[in-house]
Amino acid sequence: MTKIFSENDFGKLIQRTLSAGVFFSLFFFFLGFAFRCSGSAAAAAFALRTGVTVLMLTPAARVTMLVYGYCRTREYHFALASFIVLALLFVSVLL
Repeated sequence: MTKIFSENDFGKLIQRTLSAGVFFSLFFFFLGFAFRCSGSAAAAAFALRTGVTVLMLTPAARVTMLVYGYCRTREYHFALASFIVLALLFVSVLL
């Protein structure tokens, strides 16, 4: 028995992905500021850099979840378009 993947489930998947990305980036930002206030500059720089990286990867994670969701709902044209967007994101990072 397979569970039907509805539009509501699809929306929740995207919402949770974006919320998790923002939450983790904020966590690292606050951690970096806490390290900065305590005087540990190296740890602060690492935490702040990690926060920025997580924040930049959040849209890529969203597009990855779009590919997954569209494949799950058998909308392969949209999945292909989302996969092309994901590939372009990765190519732009490499350049």
